[in-house]
Amino acid sequence: MLLIAPETCFEEIYRIYEKSFPPAERRTKEGQKQVFSNPCYRIRVVEDEGEVLAFLGYWELSTCVFLEHLATAERCRGKGHGKQLVEEVIGESTKPVYLEIEPVTEENPITGRRAVFYERIGFHLNSFYYEQMPLKSGDMPIPLQIMSFGKAVAEEEFEVYKKEIYEVVYGVNGQIE
Repeated sequence: MLLIAPETCFEEIYRIYEKSFPPAERRTKEGQKQVFSNPCYRIRVVEDEGEVLAFLGYWELSTCVFLEHLATAERCRGKGHGKQLVEEVIGESTKPVYLEIEPVTEENPITGRRAVFYERIGFHLNSFYYEQMPLKSGDMPIPLQIMSFGKAVAEEEFEVYKKEIYEVVYGVNGQIE
């Protein structure tokens, strides 16, 4: 369900967010509150009796849809809530859909499971180098990988989307190398 007034359950969403992402992959509480007021930012949730079980925070940009944070309350994982939220967004979009994931490594099996989760929905793991820009001051860029819905894309094809993601989501202006 798309939340029209996500600030009404900000605390619940932020609690799940904080438990689901390492510090370098999340904003401060104040930073995330600011994002909630951005006209391009959307939040979808799965609720049960008013309790948030899962959420998807994403950006409806002019060139694409960028899925930023998908998280499920620990006790509700594996029940299909994340898949439901991602499929809702894909089903409503006519634009390309992208997301970032950690590089898949044998040392961290969760990275492979995460990639397979998205691949089952129809995403493709792209092989070009990509960095997530810092979400708060003091953080460094993080090497991640881009997944694209429906088909793999070449780095050159992704550049126009990367430019808008960097500008709107991360506040990085100018030419990005």
